[in-house]
Amino acid sequence: MQKPTPELVKQLRRQLDFIRNSASAYDAGHSEEALRIGVAIRVLLHDTKFSNSLLNQMGRKESLKLITTAKEIPEDLLAELDFGECLAGMVIGSSIEYSPVPDGMPTLSCIEWWAQPVFIRDKVTYTRKDVVLSAANKDGGAHVDEPDEKLQALQTAFWTKTQTNADGKTTTIPMEDNHFRMLRRFADELLLSPELLVLAA
Repeated sequence: MQKPTPELVKQLRRQLDFIRNSASAYDAGHSEEALRIGVAIRVLLHDTKFSNSLLNQMGRKESLKLITTAKEIPEDLLAELDFGECLAGMVIGSSIEYSPVPDGMPTLSCIEWWAQPVFIRDKVTYTRKDVVLSAANKDGGAHVDEPDEKLQALQTAFWTKTQTNADGKTTTIPMEDNHFRMLRRFADELLLSPELLVLAA
């Protein structure tokens, strides 16, 4: 296997730094930084007839393994689910986040990771690719465009939280932008993937 050029390795480090910095900003309360995570992941993995992903340019997209925290759900069960998130470790409280990625999580090839289901809404399944491209291409990560059905499904709340105000009245608040927390989880998966970190070393 041909060794990637120093320039491509430099670009990989740069994208991982973008992801790392945006993840830190997200954790500090700037949840919109999730969109920047989406842009960096798109640079790493998304190929079209007009663009060549960084990992493909490096000759590693088909062989490189990435950590996944997504649960494998049988096809027959997928068809019956109305909604849900497939990523393990969800913690529901005043917000919805994910617990730290545990040791020993399985890995998938980049191509499988990109195409793995992570979210279900109204019996429609969304992959990491769907989530990343909706964030990057529609929701202001790299472009702003009219929200399509995919982005609307990711943005619109299906979880709510009830809080009691100082006057004793309760308010129910929709918990929107489901894709933000998923993008933050994808960042952890990438930043903890040993083969990716070795490639960037």
